[in-house]
Amino acid sequence: MNVIRSEKLRVGMKLGENIYRDDQLVITSGVALTSRHIEMIKRLDIPEVKILEKKKLSFSNNIKYEEKYKEAVDSFKDICYGVTIGSLVLYDEVQECIEPLIQELEANPEMALRLWQMHTADFYTYEHSVKVSMLAVLLSKWLGKPKVYQEEIARVGLLHDIGKCNIPNDILNKPDVLTQEEFSVMKTHSTLGYVLLNSTKNLSKDVVKGVLHHHERYDGRGYPSKLSGENIPEYARIVSVVDIFDAMTSKRVYREKMNPFRVMEIMKNGSQGAIDPYIGTIFLDNLKSSYLGEKVLLSSGHIGTVHEIRTQMPERPVIRVEDNLIDLDKELHIEIKEMIL
Repeated sequence: MNVIRSEKLRVGMKLGENIYRDDQLVITSGVALTSRHIEMIKRLDIPEVKILEKKKLSFSNNIKYEEKYKEAVDSFKDICYGVTIGSLVLYDEVQECIEPLIQELEANPEMALRLWQMHTADFYTYEHSVKVSMLAVLLSKWLGKPKVYQEEIARVGLLHDIGKCNIPNDILNKPDVLTQEEFSVMKTHSTLGYVLLNSTKNLSKDVVKGVLHHHERYDGRGYPSKLSGENIPEYARIVSVVDIFDAMTSKRVYREKMNPFRVMEIMKNGSQGAIDPYIGTIFLDNLKSSYLGEKVLLSSGHIGTVHEIRTQMPERPVIRVEDNLIDLDKELHIEIKEMIL
């Protein structure tokens, strides 16, 4: 347990005590602080608060999670294979795929942030779907959603691209820019997914609608229905944010993966109009805080830890290497090559 002055609080820190206003509980111990929480603490003139220490993931936990991740990818591959030969998606199969990972996230929620470094030899769509599912659970935690909501959003994340099982592989795996005709075919995957899942017993209609609308844009320029703002189902708005993040941090047939710091900058500056601004802000703010203290390999060959991440330049953090601080915003010839598990 650490005692932190209010002016040094950061989004994502875990509160170690209850906060009261006039004997009324306003912030519960254990919650991950949001910008609103921090503002409230300052307005209450509380000089300092107790903060829970960030738990470091052990190597054994990481290996255990990666094994379960690979098992989930294999399970989802089986589901997709069944779709290609005309089988219905079964609710029990979906649960068997996601439940082990959700259980691991209960113990180590930030393990989902390591998924960008996990890779199997399988087709991108299988891995991407599992990763989006787990990141959606993590984001829903950051949004303060209850467990039943987290379980539902895990299903949306897993199944959001299920319609791609019926898209030709030469389009899915094309290393070049899709033609207009090919892109029109690709865009049908969300509607195909809706059709596939609409008859799945025990799968809620909200999950199916989340799958249908995950490519809508907040400004109304998405597909398939050109919904805008809060007319887009919330499940779809959450999945949209983590879908973008995972797509950019994953290796594709046409480019290498990008590190999360670079992706944070792209999402901060380039996603206006695409995603829900509130959900996007919560995701990026918590993402930055979660990577504080993590080990990174620099292009200079040095290994250090993330010491500070600025709001204006999240992709150029300050790195501590032994007793020295390297400000990547000033040392422009140095960049983060990879994060070290």
